[in-house]
Amino acid sequence: MNSSKRGTASSVSKPGTGMDPIESMIIGEGLRIEDVHPYKELDLLVVVLNSGDVLQARLSDFERLKKATDKQLKQWRLIGGGIGIHWKGLDEDLSLRGFIRDSMQQETLRRLSTVRKRKRTTA
Repeated sequence: MNSSKRGTASSVSKPGTGMDPIESMIIGEGLRIEDVHPYKELDLLVVVLNSGDVLQARLSDFERLKKATDKQLKQWRLIGGGIGIHWKGLDEDLSLRGFIRDSMQQETLRRLSTVRKRKRTTA
């Protein structure tokens, strides 16, 4: 199965566990995807977690999802007990780990951008 990859960053493992912090949340705390809502017209993929948290991604960040029809986007299923999403008709798999990693990366970039803007306006 092929997958659209949005990054190649590696994570540091927690000492003694062999798992990075993201894997610890998913495996150790039972974090799972509960629902998926694709909105083609908004270029938005919303992933609802069993914790009540919501993760978002742009459909256009994934080549196969970007080219998919509304009908194809709605034909997903959870895999791995809720740690991934599979679109059979698109031959696309996305992981909860990837969504969390990308969300953390986006939040960090947003915070850094805000800090730089504040420094420029106060200087």
